[in-house]
Amino acid sequence: MAASPRSPSTFAVLDPEALLAPHTHRLIQIRQQVGIPAAHWTTLYERLLLDFAAFVQMLPASEAHHHREAGGLLLHCLDTTLRALTIRRGVLLPAGAGTEQLAEKQDVWTYATATAALLHDLGKPVVDQTVTLFEADGQPIGRWNPLAGPMPAATYTVEFVRGRRYRLHPRLPPMLVQFIVPPVGLEWISRDLDVFEAWLATISGGDSELAGELGRIVRQADSASVSRNLASSVSAAPATRQGLRPLGERLGIALRHLIDTQSLPLNRPGAAGWVFDEDLWLVSKRGLDALREALARESGGASLPRNERLMDELQQSGIVVPNSDRAIWTATIELGDWRQRLTMLRIPLARLWTDPASRPPAVEGRAIPEMGIAPEFEPGVLAEMPVQVAPTTDKRWPPLLESGEVDGSDQATASVHADPDPRDIAGGPDPLDDDFLRWISDGVRGGRLKVNTVDARVHVTQEGLLLVSPGIFRDFAGVDGWAAAQKKLQKLKLHLKTPEGTNIWTYRVSGERKSSAQLKGLLFPDGADLFGLTLPEPNPHLALAKPLNHTEAAADGS
Repeated sequence: MAASPRSPSTFAVLDPEALLAPHTHRLIQIRQQVGIPAAHWTTLYERLLLDFAAFVQMLPASEAHHHREAGGLLLHCLDTTLRALTIRRGVLLPAGAGTEQLAEKQDVWTYATATAALLHDLGKPVVDQTVTLFEADGQPIGRWNPLAGPMPAATYTVEFVRGRRYRLHPRLPPMLVQFIVPPVGLEWISRDLDVFEAWLATISGGDSELAGELGRIVRQADSASVSRNLASSVSAAPATRQGLRPLGERLGIALRHLIDTQSLPLNRPGAAGWVFDEDLWLVSKRGLDALREALARESGGASLPRNERLMDELQQSGIVVPNSDRAIWTATIELGDWRQRLTMLRIPLARLWTDPASRPPAVEGRAIPEMGIAPEFEPGVLAEMPVQVAPTTDKRWPPLLESGEVDGSDQATASVHADPDPRDIAGGPDPLDDDFLRWISDGVRGGRLKVNTVDARVHVTQEGLLLVSPGIFRDFAGVDGWAAAQKKLQKLKLHLKTPEGTNIWTYRVSGERKSSAQLKGLLFPDGADLFGLTLPEPNPHLALAKPLNHTEAAADGS
């Protein structure tokens, strides 16, 4: 008889009731949000939740990012479902429908919301994890194939696949849905083609336009669940008074995730970094910008420290190897015939990946540090040399204004009131059916997007509403998707073009500390009406770099 496989990473296959028992309070809240008769709850929702729990068991949601603990996948998906149902209560579905139709279709849209949110990460066990099954006596059965159904075993172990494809798992839930959603529920959703189309697009990570409001709800709920978990104190490290993870720990988790998901590509000419021996050499500005964007997504747009503060924290936390008393190194990277002199962060691989098998591979080449040269960090110095390919920045425009460059003591702040959504008053097409514009409107209404503050991406000017570019689009769509999001918005032709016929306006920023800073972005002359908001007075610290000739601008068209 083989030895028992039991170890700290071995789990028993449990009944779904036992798996759901720790989540009783969350399940009660889900039922309250759904608000349907008991018989319908039992048939449609209770079976759904039990089958989902039986399928995912105690699997984690990620290896080193959000909900990485045992049972994290179940927790995250239940949390996302509850958040999605809460958001759904404030959204009229289908958009533009009359009162009678809204009442008639309310429950099926709610069911589509709940099932899509629950299923959104169900593909992870298929491609991201290796689950090995064992009999009750310890005999190995082999690798679990989720496409064949729930685990037919007594115990199991979990390992994460090396070199996995991070963008594949969102495509897979449709292949697993028959194991989770009861047939009567699938039939109910498929009866209404509008619901069915949006639901399929959402659970397959497909076209956001087809997914529509349903897709937006699930994305928003997923993001909120991830952000809350990453900010919460679930580690052994001491927490702050607010119950948040220490900044250094958050930076380490975010940096590892950016590299594991290839958001910061490695080991080729023009990459974000290179692994030589036991060190990762990371281009300083590119890496720090990506870290700030990751923290911004986690914190829901809260004010973030500047790059200099991030470097100090990386050094104090022991994540980077200091160069004398500073974090920045100047080094020449040699990779075959390719050479580049850059400002770098030097990071021991063991600091981010304790398991050697999970570390990124080294590449043939070397980093030649210039000993004794540790320049003050300046955005654009060395790290922005022409050979480098940096998708996290757009070279057509200078870096965005950083927090603290304008004196905030007398800065105009937003006093935004939640006016009724214009679609609640008048039917018909609405520009806010666009995902990005709805995100802006909802963010300002809910206070997640600041207006007229030092670090805001949204400013009221004498000429209209300024959306800072590319920052606002990166916040919405991330490093890889911001350019497409901006182009999509420009195609709506709601913004005002400059007298020269270009899309981007430049504003000077004035203040006691700075008088030469600039903000650039898209300008919407009817911003208040477009977004259905009451906006504050224009920011007194912003003035057009070139005076606007309204006649010329109107002639150019928008």
